[in-house]
Amino acid sequence: MRVPELALISDYPRHYAAATPNADALVEQKRSYNWLQFERAVDRCARALYTCGVRRGERVALLSVPQAEYLILFMATARLGAIWQGLNPRQTRDELSYLLQDSRPKVLLGMEQFEGRDFRKDLRYLFQQCSSIASLHTIGEPDFSDFLALGAEVDETDFSRECASVRAEDPCLVVYTSGSTGRPKGALLSHASVVTSARTQCRHWWAEPLRILNNLPINHVGGAVQLSCQAIVAGGASVLMPRFDAEDVVKVVNELNVTFMHQIPMMYQKILECPQYREMGMACVQSLVWSGSPCPQDMIRKLREITPQLYTSYGSTELGGEALYMPDDVCDESLASFVGIPPAGYQVRLDPDSNEIQVRSKTVMSGYLNQPEATREAFTEDGWLKTGDCAEVDPDSGYWRIAGRIKEMYKSGGYNIYPREIELTLEQHPAVAMSAVFGVPDPVYTEKGVAYILLEAGARLEEADIKQFCKQHLANYKVPKQFFIRRELPMLPIGKIDKAQLKTMRSSK
Repeated sequence: MRVPELALISDYPRHYAAATPNADALVEQKRSYNWLQFERAVDRCARALYTCGVRRGERVALLSVPQAEYLILFMATARLGAIWQGLNPRQTRDELSYLLQDSRPKVLLGMEQFEGRDFRKDLRYLFQQCSSIASLHTIGEPDFSDFLALGAEVDETDFSRECASVRAEDPCLVVYTSGSTGRPKGALLSHASVVTSARTQCRHWWAEPLRILNNLPINHVGGAVQLSCQAIVAGGASVLMPRFDAEDVVKVVNELNVTFMHQIPMMYQKILECPQYREMGMACVQSLVWSGSPCPQDMIRKLREITPQLYTSYGSTELGGEALYMPDDVCDESLASFVGIPPAGYQVRLDPDSNEIQVRSKTVMSGYLNQPEATREAFTEDGWLKTGDCAEVDPDSGYWRIAGRIKEMYKSGGYNIYPREIELTLEQHPAVAMSAVFGVPDPVYTEKGVAYILLEAGARLEEADIKQFCKQHLANYKVPKQFFIRRELPMLPIGKIDKAQLKTMRSSK
C-alpha cells in the first residue's frame, strides 16, 4: 500500500483524476462519480463558491446526509482555503441556529427534505437569522447544477491566486463537539491534521480494493475525517449512504462491494441481529473497525465470522481522529479490553497526577473557533492537548485502556470513581446493551453512583441480579447505589447514551 503525501486534502482529487481517472471515487445506489468526474465537480464548485464571495478562512455550511454533493462541497471549500462545516438533518432548528450563529458562514447550502421533514422553511429561517450568510442554495437538482454554473465566468487569475495561497496549516474543517457538558464548541482541523490522520489510518487499516462504507453524520469527526478523508487520501471509493439502517447496510455492502467498514459497536450489533445479514452475510468485507465505545467479546467472535481483520482505536474530535491504534492479530480479549498504542509520529502521554491522556501531533486541532480562552484551557503550558480522558497502560502488553472522563469522575466515601470502568463491567452482562453511570449528591457519601441500564432486546434483568454481578467484578465502593433498568434511554446522535439529558431529567423531578 502506497499513499501519496500531499500537502492539502483538496490536492487528492486532482492527483487521482490524473493517476486513476476511471476508478470509483463516490458511489451511491443510483449514481457514481469516477475520480475524473469528482475532480471536475470539485473545480466547478470551488469556482461557484468563489463567485459567491467565499475566501480563505471563511466558512461554508452544508445541511445534508452523506451524499456526493457533501464531498464535492467539502473538497471545493478546502481548495479555496475556506472552512467547511457539516450540519446534521436530525438537529433541531434551534440547534442549527446556534451552530450557524457561532460559525458565521458566508454561504449556506442544504437539502430540501429528508425522511418527511421539509427543510426549505428551516433554511430560509436560518438565512434570515444569521447575518453573515450572503447566499443560500439548495443541493437538489436542478438547483445544484445552477449553483455550479455560477462559477463559469470567474476571473481565472484571481481564482488561481486564491487557491495557490492555501497552506497545510490552514484550517479546512470545523467540527462541533457534542455539547454533553455545555454548549458545543467548534474544533478547527487543518489540512495537515486530516491528511496526517487519514494517512495514519491507511497504515493501520486497509482493504484491496478500498471501498469504504460512509454512513455516519457529516457533522461528526467519524464521518468527515475517519471515513471520508481516508477514502480520499487513499484513492479509494466512498460508498455513501444517507443514514444507518442495518437492513439497508447489508444490502448496500453486498450490492456495491464494500470492503471496509468503520462503525460504532451498536451498529454492528444491529447488523448481526437483522434477518438480511443472516440470509446474505457480508462476504466482500475485508476489514472491520470500531471506536467510540468498547465491543464485547461475544460480538467480536461473531464479527470474526465476517473477517479476521478486526481493529479498534481511541480518538476524539479535538484529536482530529485517532491517537491510539490496536496492532494486528491481537486476541479477542485484548480487542474487548484495550484501545491500542500510540502510532509512529504521535506523542501521547499520561499526566502523572490525573492519568489524563495528553497528545501532541499534527492531527491535533488548531483550537476552538472564536474561543481563545477555551483553546488555552484545552492545552498544557508546553503545548499538549488535554483530552479529558483517563487511561491505564497494561504493564505486560503495553496496551492502553480507557478508564473514564476526568469531568465524570466523582468522589464517593473518599474514593475517586471513574464511571467508564463501571459501565464496562455492566456491559459484560449478557442482558445489558449499554449503560450510563454518574455521581449524584449524597449526604452520607458526598456523592453516590447511579447506573442507568439499557436492556438488550427481549432480555429481562432484576436490580438484585445486576447488583450482585457488580459485587462479583468490582470493589464494593465502586458498586452503584441505585440502578435504573430501562428498555429506552435518551441517546446522542453518535449512538451513546445522553448522560446530560439523564442528569437534567433527574434534577427536574
